[in-house]
Amino acid sequence: MVNPKRMTIHLENWNLKPPKIPQRSRLFSLEPVAVGTPYAESLSSYLHRLAQEHCLTSQKLVMGEIAPLILKNEDKSELLKKNVSHLLGNSDAKPAINGMREMTGQLVTVLEELTMRQDLRFLTLLSWKGMIYDKGLFRKYRAWCPCCWEEWRQKNTTIYEPLLWSFKDVEFCLIHKQRLIEECPHCGSHLPAIAKLSPAGFCSRCYGWLGQEIKGEEEIEEYRVKIQGISELIALTPQLGYEPIPIELTRKLQLILLVFEQAIGKDLLLLGDLGRIIESLKIASKTNQNQPYHLLKLIIPVCEKARISVYQLFRSDFRELGKILFENFGLELKL
Repeated sequence: MVNPKRMTIHLENWNLKPPKIPQRSRLFSLEPVAVGTPYAESLSSYLHRLAQEHCLTSQKLVMGEIAPLILKNEDKSELLKKNVSHLLGNSDAKPAINGMREMTGQLVTVLEELTMRQDLRFLTLLSWKGMIYDKGLFRKYRAWCPCCWEEWRQKNTTIYEPLLWSFKDVEFCLIHKQRLIEECPHCGSHLPAIAKLSPAGFCSRCYGWLGQEIKGEEEIEEYRVKIQGISELIALTPQLGYEPIPIELTRKLQLILLVFEQAIGKDLLLLGDLGRIIESLKIASKTNQNQPYHLLKLIIPVCEKARISVYQLFRSDFRELGKILFENFGLELKL
């Protein structure tokens, strides 16, 4: 039998202060896929996946939660009855939701507020606003690699749409060497970037599965430079740490022009290869001092001829870039 006199009573120190409860987000803080890689998720894809997490259609999520914070003077109950076009504007604006237009910036600001995330701008080209000319950059309808989606489904990984697939000039998947598909194989529909209900990997019209295994590979070498250049730009975006400005790019392009001219002076045979791009550089460096540059007509072709990557162009400082260029062309120049 226990002797009560020998019992030791341990008194716990109770903290009567209410615990600190972390701030909660209005919407689920869904992590975007593959940010910082060439296959970073697009904003339109993120919106569709976020809607699925809340068991809502994309239209209800956009018009019920996002639109009221942008169209503050309109009645919320009335907004719920309207189509996403009321917020995004005409059909030409919808594909550019992943770009750098004013509405894209508003969507990202509101979404980051609702989800308490700070990385959603990297699902778009907002970081390159004013630097890169965006007109005609994005395709009008969705495009996808059926092999990617089928592979992701078999591996039970997240099915989503990379930002890369939104670009009009990305016609092939470099992984599977297959042409991107632009219409549903079941109903023949072209699919809009934002639809009322658009589950990832499925048609937004007939809801048929869009992934499939395709045997064989297509010849894609002539498209590789463009696609790799766009891929590098997407992967680079979160690493910038600053807002790029055209005048900085202009100085670098002028440096490349100088190197090209010096290289031709050393070897006239290079004139045939560099002559046309030199003329484009001269025009651009004079007229684009504070204007955006064409990604596909100028930046990527210049990088190819200069034997540098898009990553090196934007990440290297002026002196470091000069050293790379001089070495590439066997020149001895001092900056």
